[in-house]
Amino acid sequence: MVKYGARLNKDDLRYLKNRLDELNQDILTYKNINLVEKCELELIYSNQSKFLISSAFNKLKHIRMSLRSIISKPKKGNQNKILFLLYTNSHINNSRSIINELGEKALVVKKDGFTNHVAKKLKRNNIEFNDIEGYDKSKKNISTAEKSLDKAYNELVKEDKIEKPMLKYMFKSYFPEVIKYIELINNMLEFEKPKLLVVMNEITTLGNIAVSIAKEKKIQTLCIQHGAIANNPGSFVPVSVDKVAVWGEYSKKVMMEHNTPEEKIVITGAPQFDILKDYNKGITPKIAKEIGLDITKKYVLITTQNYPFMEDVLRSVCNTVKLIPELQLVIKTHPSEYFADKYVKIAQKSGIKSIVTSKYLYPLLKSCSAMITVSSTTGMEALMMKKPVITVNYTGSEDPMPYAENGAAIGVYKEEELLPAIKAVINNDDNNDKINEIIKKSKNFLYDRCHVIDGNASQRIVELIHKISN
Repeated sequence: MVKYGARLNKDDLRYLKNRLDELNQDILTYKNINLVEKCELELIYSNQSKFLISSAFNKLKHIRMSLRSIISKPKKGNQNKILFLLYTNSHINNSRSIINELGEKALVVKKDGFTNHVAKKLKRNNIEFNDIEGYDKSKKNISTAEKSLDKAYNELVKEDKIEKPMLKYMFKSYFPEVIKYIELINNMLEFEKPKLLVVMNEITTLGNIAVSIAKEKKIQTLCIQHGAIANNPGSFVPVSVDKVAVWGEYSKKVMMEHNTPEEKIVITGAPQFDILKDYNKGITPKIAKEIGLDITKKYVLITTQNYPFMEDVLRSVCNTVKLIPELQLVIKTHPSEYFADKYVKIAQKSGIKSIVTSKYLYPLLKSCSAMITVSSTTGMEALMMKKPVITVNYTGSEDPMPYAENGAAIGVYKEEELLPAIKAVINNDDNNDKINEIIKKSKNFLYDRCHVIDGNASQRIVELIHKISN
């Protein structure tokens, strides 16, 4: 049974589909798109907090989206362009150099949630964009679908297999929003008539729906790998786009193992890492002053992720760093985490002064003595800067990202292993055979995962786009 504010699981979704079959209600299929199937990854892996599924929050979000639909009408004359659909900050990191290279041939359409973080980052990168809500012209269709969802909810709520708050969230807020985006994407593709639709992820709900509708309209589709593929490749396969640009041989192998035809896959390298080829900017006195860092002392950097056990990992890191008085701790929050209070409180409770920041990832990586993560892509970026990486995994399960398994990082699996691991890397010298062996193996790991870091991955993707769209 799903608890209030928790994730759904596959049994819940299976139960939901079975119950609707019993009721002879096909309302979870809209315009040939099965809402449960298209939303499965998001419903299972997204941790919907009590706040995010509250009626008050979703009313505010609805108002925000309605306002965008009024003030963000798209301009005419965008036909035959390369349409990039972006909806996270990482998507912008992945595509900005490609978009800049394409110039006027590129059209960016973005989706924000309640916040305007995506819009703000696009503006910081001088990228013009349309709001997806600006393509809204199907209010009647959406209203009819919402009435059908209300009817199904009233039937299902009599059962006790799924907690009523989560069920209410799904039928009153989540599924109506997905239906709205089906209409928006359909309208967007009809209006823009792009040569090519580019997504960063076709498994999350929005990307999945966009690819599905584009294929129905005979529009060519390309997915650009948006992040590192871990031991569980569930957010990258199956592949339904016409072409997928992947980082390296490992990505290609995984996709082929999951029935992706080889001719769909093109190895390009990772465009967001192009900047790292000659990156040499560390923490400046100005940045240090802003975030409260003493640049005369060493520090370790930990990057957070949206894992339910992340707070336990951070607690153990704080308790360990406390045992090394001369060492500072910097906590770099994940781009999707907009509230860092919980991390500040954990550090304060442990009795150490820590720096919590959402900014300056690359300067922090460049100047740190060691980097700690669970499985973040930031581990790869640290390796590219030749920084020692420590991965922490107290779950008893395999590492989500096999840095340590491949010898590219020091793996910590018990809290008592963390102190010697940190000491080993911060006291590193040229004669440390263990660290030197890790650095050597990290080069092989990076090539397998990211091809070559030569600053030209974006250009290779631009060439692929021209080949597909011409």
